[in-house]
Amino acid sequence: MGVIRNAPYYSANGMTSNFQTIRRWVLFSEAYCENPDRHILFDATGRFLGWMENAPSDEATQTLLNERRQAYFDNGKVNQWLPGSESTLGYPFALSCNQPHVNVDTSVARLFGDAEADRIWGTWDGISAGSEQQPVSLAKTVQLVWQQRQGNFKQPLQALSFELFLAQLVIESGADKAATSRDNAIGIFQLREQVLEDCAIPTRFYRHRMAQVDCAVRLYVLNRRNLEPLFMSRFEHLPVAKRERLFGLLLVQTYHSGIGNMRRLLGEDEQGKAAKYFADHHNNFSAEDMVVGLLFHNIGRTPWGWESLFYLIDIELVESHIAERVDQLT
Repeated sequence: MGVIRNAPYYSANGMTSNFQTIRRWVLFSEAYCENPDRHILFDATGRFLGWMENAPSDEATQTLLNERRQAYFDNGKVNQWLPGSESTLGYPFALSCNQPHVNVDTSVARLFGDAEADRIWGTWDGISAGSEQQPVSLAKTVQLVWQQRQGNFKQPLQALSFELFLAQLVIESGADKAATSRDNAIGIFQLREQVLEDCAIPTRFYRHRMAQVDCAVRLYVLNRRNLEPLFMSRFEHLPVAKRERLFGLLLVQTYHSGIGNMRRLLGEDEQGKAAKYFADHHNNFSAEDMVVGLLFHNIGRTPWGWESLFYLIDIELVESHIAERVDQLT
């Protein structure tokens, strides 16, 4: 992790765009990831350096990666290189095109009910979505619950956009209510049993899509209440639009990583040093780059890793991908 620890904070400028480029190739099987049996190599700012075909075995692939790393150093593309192994992170960094992830196009089609079989109807806590004769899309159903719950709050979730909320659903579950994670989180918002119990959801409705949305919104409200004081103490001086976007993205990450971990990321200890820097120099960064910088500079510190960073990047990519279709919801 020495490369990450030695990277200056100012290198986060433009980092989101760099990472979005390579993650877009992975998510949509595009460009250099049209063939999944490849690796992409990138530097400490997320800048794409090159790609290579995989060898027949993992060990041989690692050897080729190390040869490519040294070649980039010899050619002046990077100012250092480190050999990687099964247990050691090499540099330049490498990302396999063959990653476990949702099929975005299939999931988005399911979300917006492009096929009649994917349209639904139902009721939950006084909210009705569609009917047996005229079912509606999952996206419309989520919107109905979202709007109803927002109307019940003294403080609506203004910092969290509906597009971001829908995009998270896609990345979490592929819009599939039958989805179950390795940690036994279930349903379209991948909620754990304890969370569903806290939301007073009866066991038989754990996978009910409207109930899942209702519980996810409540979880966001709780996370906002717990995170907002610390966030404002650090970032209150930011322009309103940037501050709200930053807070919304951090709330999404909190959903994934937990409120305790997010508090450490914004706190006064070692993990919080990046937050202090970006708060002091916010004029030089977008809200997106600030979040990516916070996560990148803490990779290797519990619980932060590449998964945390790519989780948020992928959600932002889906947010952009579905924006036009969300605008067409009536």
